[in-house]
Amino acid sequence: MLSRLFGQFLLQEQLVTASQLARAFVLMEETRPLLGVLAMAGGQMTPEQVKEVHEAQKRSDRRFGQIAVEKGYLSVEALETLLSQQQSRHLLLGQILIEKGIFSSEGFLKALEAYREASGLSAASYTAFDREDIDGIVASLFTGQGGGQELLENYVALFVRNVIRFVDPGVAIDPLADAAPSGLPAFRQVFSGDRDLTSLLSGETAVLLDLARRYSHLELPTFDETAEAAVGEFLNLVNGLFTVNCSDIGIELDMSPPEPVGIKDPLRRRKPAVIAPLRLPEGILRVSLIG
Repeated sequence: MLSRLFGQFLLQEQLVTASQLARAFVLMEETRPLLGVLAMAGGQMTPEQVKEVHEAQKRSDRRFGQIAVEKGYLSVEALETLLSQQQSRHLLLGQILIEKGIFSSEGFLKALEAYREASGLSAASYTAFDREDIDGIVASLFTGQGGGQELLENYVALFVRNVIRFVDPGVAIDPLADAAPSGLPAFRQVFSGDRDLTSLLSGETAVLLDLARRYSHLELPTFDETAEAAVGEFLNLVNGLFTVNCSDIGIELDMSPPEPVGIKDPLRRRKPAVIAPLRLPEGILRVSLIG
């Protein structure tokens, strides 16, 4: 997560070029594969077992390693070994940029400190980003907002985890993202029951089209009805898992079908209880809860 945010900062400050950053990210992917790839490469799991775990993640809000251990595909010790092979991503980015002669060690440290100051991240928040601790990162969004935020935090954390699983493993909550521009394409889904909430997903058309392509695994040339359906299906998946999680703690919720939101819809004028800007390759995807 932090690697993408840090890389975007380096690009905006003109400390690297787009091609240099793209090449560094390619090298990073070669250096730190996902757990499933690591498990296959090490002979701990077959491709079929990895696919089965990925499918199970669509029905259960749990991590890849948790499901693999439960199914007996990985031992706890094997999982810990795989996790230890995954390095701190943004520091790995710095290492690659230094190795390629783009930064000196001193220059990298100065750029890193500049990002820390610009982002306004506290020490605890920075550690959470560094460790890719989603719950800790989300909690930092609610700092100073008082108590009673647990349900909102759980929703945002759930949303981020599922973007990682089904759309882009490098997604990150961006503390430097601008406020949401008015008039962006958006989708909503309404919760009713013990709580009245509305989830809102918005972004530039290019961002939503990229999400639709990645989630559906379809070649979608334009943001047409098929792309809209894919975005709605993803929103419905996350929100369905949210209602299951809520039911487990005694909160019963029903969902309406997801639908596009018109530019003049009154919902756009309501202040969200929480809004999380997620940085994806094509730009910012914003998810919020209203109510």
